[in-house]
Amino acid sequence: MKLTKSQLKKLVKEELGKLSEATPAVIEKDEAGWYINEALEDLEDALKKVKNPENWAEKYTRSLPKLIETIDGLIKVFGRMK
Repeated sequence: MKLTKSQLKKLVKEELGKLSEATPAVIEKDEAGWYINEALEDLEDALKKVKNPENWAEKYTRSLPKLIETIDGLIKVFGRMK
């Protein structure tokens, strides 16, 4: 099946809409705890799957500084959650 440009754009918009529905831009206070716990569980699962970060770092040296900066930012936020 060959897609036209407009059909492809429509599919992309639909998929992006599905993604944005997963985590709303504004979260109500009574739902905030659930959303943060889900996100932290997803992060925990992702960290458990990490194998050989050294190999990744050697391969993607240009991306590494921003990744480390992002991780440092997360650590600061987690420190405020005590």
